[in-house]
Amino acid sequence: MDTSLKRIIAYLIDILIVSIVVTPFINIKAINPYIDDYNTYYEEYTELIEDANNGDIDTNSDEYKDKVIDLNYKIAEYKVVNSSISVVSLIIYFVIIQYFLKGQTIGKKILKLRIVSNKDKELNIGNYFVRSLILNNIIFSIILIGGVYLLGKTSYYNLSMVISYLQLLVMSIIILMVVLRRDNRGLHDFVAGTKVISTEVINEEEVKEIPSKKEEKETIEVEVKEEKKEATKNSNSKTKTKTASNKKKSIRSKNSSSNKN
Repeated sequence: MDTSLKRIIAYLIDILIVSIVVTPFINIKAINPYIDDYNTYYEEYTELIEDANNGDIDTNSDEYKDKVIDLNYKIAEYKVVNSSISVVSLIIYFVIIQYFLKGQTIGKKILKLRIVSNKDKELNIGNYFVRSLILNNIIFSIILIGGVYLLGKTSYYNLSMVISYLQLLVMSIIILMVVLRRDNRGLHDFVAGTKVISTEVINEEEVKEIPSKKEEKETIEVEVKEEKKEATKNSNSKTKTKTASNKKKSIRSKNSSSNKN
């Protein structure tokens, strides 16, 4: 399977896991006391949009526009807790857990992928945080949460429209880069200095290294044996030379004694 396709599937698995874990907490009143208000305004907003699509409401009227802006702000206001829980959950899963699992999430582990540095350096938690800010739209979520408290209804509505377009643009750029680039690096990878590799490739290289190390060990052992043989040979040669020299000296000594006699 192509690495880019693996990355997309792994990401979808991770988002599904986060959603399954987080959704129950968002719906607990003790944690999110504004959940009922959020659901009420969200249903009202949905009905308003449906009526507009069916032609029951004049979408050009000031009344309709004001209603949309008002409901959009109220939904955002009562969604702050939801958004905050989501942001914290994404940071825990995609930053902290991924850091301690050495660049892997559950999705990446299933698809045998891992995040590593693009420059062969050890990644720190900051790399994962910067990466997640872009990939998981955390930066946009934080901006929208702050906008609720800092902006008026109309300004917030305009901001939310701009952010929605930016989110779509960034995600489209990431997908295109991951699919089309040879190294499968997305925008978030460039900013964070990371890349995603297949752990299958690493395992294959490790397997290839095992016989080569064995061969290297065998070669060293052969060389050591050869050196020992050579040393023994040289030692025997020296011994023979010394013995021959002693014999010559002995013969000379005998000859000298005979001459004297």
